[in-house]
Amino acid sequence: MQFSEEKITQIISEKIFELTYKKISSADEELIDSGILSSITIAELAVALEKEFLAPISFMEVTKENFKSVNAIKKLILKQ
Repeated sequence: MQFSEEKITQIISEKIFELTYKKISSADEELIDSGILSSITIAELAVALEKEFLAPISFMEVTKENFKSVNAIKKLILKQ
């Protein structure tokens, strides 16, 4: 299934809200250092995104760099 970049950004933001009850103000907003995502919510988000996009995310890809912002997560999804 093909998703536009805008739709991917929207879905990622929605999944983050479902897990944290926090709205993301910008696709470049810092998610980890700001405390929006923790190690647990990163793992939960990775699983949710795998299911949503039918794209496997390997354990090695679940890094601070790949989950630091919505744009970083989108980049990870797009390369799958």
